[in-house]
Amino acid sequence: MTEQSSPWRSRRLDAPEFFNAPVLLAIALFAANNMWLKFTYPGWLTGKLSDILFCFFFPLYCSALLGLIAPWAVRVRVYLGALVALGSFVAMKTLPLFSAHVTEMLSFISDLAGLGQSRNIVDSSDLIAIPVIAISVIFGCGRQK
Repeated sequence: MTEQSSPWRSRRLDAPEFFNAPVLLAIALFAANNMWLKFTYPGWLTGKLSDILFCFFFPLYCSALLGLIAPWAVRVRVYLGALVALGSFVAMKTLPLFSAHVTEMLSFISDLAGLGQSRNIVDSSDLIAIPVIAISVIFGCGRQK
C-alpha cells in the first residue's frame, strides 16, 4: 500500500471558511465575553452576545472539523456544519439534560485552562440568535477557493 493510498495518511486542514479574521475575532470576542464581560456587566446584552457569536463561528468550526474526515467541498461542509450547530444550539437551549452535559464539558475545558467553572443556561429566548446561522452559511460559502 503506498503512502498516498493509505487510509492513515495525515490530512491537511484546509478550511478557509474557518481560518480567517472575522471568525477568529468572533471566537476571541466570545471568549472575552464569557470570561470577563458577562461577570463585569451581567445582563441581557452579554448573554445574547454569546449566543450570536456562537451561532456565527460554531457552524464554521464544525465545517472545518468535517474537512479533517471527509474530502467534501466547502459548501457541503458548511451546510452540514450549520445543521450540527443548529441541532446543538437548540438542544442546549431547550433540553436541561443536554445543557448539563454542555456545562460539564465546558467546565472541564475551562478548568484545564485555569479559567474556573463555565455554565450553560437553558433559555429558549436565546433561540432568537438562530438566524445568525444562516449568516454564517452565507459567509462560509463565500470563503471557498
